[in-house]
Amino acid sequence: LLHTEVNPQMAHFMCFYLVLDRAWRQPFSISGDFSRKGAFYVAIAASEGLITTNVGDETYAHKWIITEYGMEAKGELDELLKEVFAVASGRDSTPH
Repeated sequence: LLHTEVNPQMAHFMCFYLVLDRAWRQPFSISGDFSRKGAFYVAIAASEGLITTNVGDETYAHKWIITEYGMEAKGELDELLKEVFAVASGRDSTPH
């Protein structure tokens, strides 16, 4: 693992990334441990339309899943985190 400074803003980015990644890879229960422990980030992600329980026309599930908008945000966070870790390790993340 790379040592890098984790400031409050970076910690928030990481928490949002974890919520989005989990909703994409393994949708999680609306009342499970992950939802409870990350309630602040789950609530914001849902309020901002990044995750949803809507799985179709007026059909809702008991799991959070990532939305199309959430996938876009996750992609942006992917790039941001790659850059941060590249800088922390002394590598240039810019393609040549």
